Order: sequence, then structure tokens, then C-alpha cells
Amino acid sequence: MRPLAFLCLLTLTGLSAAEEKCVVWKLDDVKAGEQKRLAPGFKRVAEWAKAEKTVVTMGVICDSLAQPNAADVAWIKANAIENGGVIEFWHHGWDHKSWTDAAGKTAWEFKGPDQATQAKHLKDAADLFTKTTGLSFHVFGAPYNQNDDATIAAMDAVPALSIWMYGPKNDPKRQVLGRSLNIEVATGKVSYEKFAQDYTAKKPTGLMLLQGHAGMWSDESFQDFVKIAALLKKDGWTTLTASQYVNRAAKPAKK
Repeated sequence: MRPLAFLCLLTLTGLSAAEEKCVVWKLDDVKAGEQKRLAPGFKRVAEWAKAEKTVVTMGVICDSLAQPNAADVAWIKANAIENGGVIEFWHHGWDHKSWTDAAGKTAWEFKGPDQATQAKHLKDAADLFTKTTGLSFHVFGAPYNQNDDATIAAMDAVPALSIWMYGPKNDPKRQVLGRSLNIEVATGKVSYEKFAQDYTAKKPTGLMLLQGHAGMWSDESFQDFVKIAALLKKDGWTTLTASQYVNRAAKPAKK
């Protein structure tokens, strides 16, 4: 096979993998501190994932680890995919704050502050997570999904962050996974009925990166989440972590 043809084959097989029906569960707002404890909803989802022999991803707000709760940290370690668990934990910022400045303009942790401030938040959070859990982040998702050009530059402060969920399309260095359908009709409220309507109407393919706030879910929302997962499983969707998806999409098919 000619070199150029071989390169074309690699490109096509990589694209084919990326276009498989894959779902990544993006679950926000894990806290594991004495003052900011782990919400029971995350444990319920983890137990569901174990029973289903599947995986999820959970974003950690890292200032909660400044005064860590030993039991919550032990839970993170035990359930981390690196330790044989079912969860890929990802970087969800230092403090997840938003505010209004003196001029009445809204700012967020990663939209508004200068590059140096954002870089410090990124690095401090990643360093504290590693110090506390022995694990490392490879995936980032900004609080409120708000970011700006300063965030793109600031991300260089943590080179291990190679994947960005709901990130900007103009980041040249990281793999950006975009938004697809919604499972929540409001923050923390899952609707199977609304998701099923949108799913039927839009007939998605490729990657679905589905965001939820499991720590806020009522029993009804959790059951609707389970029904959504069952629907996708029945329709042939493969559930992966963000890193698994990117690694799978990058590998050429076996000849």
C-alpha cells in the first residue's frame, strides 16, 4: 500500500471510530470536603453503574478538598477507573463561583478573570486533587460551561488536561467534545419524556455527551436517568468515559 493511501486509511478508520454511537455521562459538581460533603446521588449512580457494568464521568469542585473528608476521599479512590472502579473523575474548577462586578457584568471562574488567575485556579485544583487522592485529571469541564480565550491559554498550566468537555471549538491543543442533547429540563431535573422526544426527532449519531447533576436528583429524576440509559443501551449505544472515547476514536481499526 502506498504511504499516502495508508495515511488516508488511518484518517478514515479514525473517523469511523469517532462516528460510532457512543454516550458519555458528564455528571457535575462532586464535592468531598468536611464543609462540602459528597452528595448521596453520586453514590447511587456509581452503584447503578457497577450493576450495569458500565462507566460514568464525574466532575470535582476542588476547593472542597482544602479540608477533605476522609470517607469521601476514600470513596473517590475506590471508585476511580484507575483503581478498577467505574468513574472517570474530571476537573470542574477550583471554586465554581460566579459573580457580578461593580459595573453589573456577570463573570465566572473561567470567563472574565485574566489568564494568570485562571491558570492558578486550574493548577491549584489539579495539584490538590492529586495530592489528596493520588489521581490525576485528564479531562476538563468549566463551571457553568463558561469560558473565554484566556481559558484556552491558561489550560497550558496543566498539560495533562488533553480533553475539554463543552469547550470552545478554537482550542488548537485539546480534544473538544461538544454539547448534544439534554437530559435535564432544568438544573437537577431529568425528564425521560422530553429526552425521548428530542432523541426521536433529532436521531443523533456519533457522540452524545449528556450532562446531569446527580447530586441534585430526586428519586424521580434518577429513575428517568435509568430509563434514558436503558433506551440508549437498547438502541446500541456504547457507554464510555471521555478518555475512553477519545482514545478509541484515535485508534485505527485492525486490518
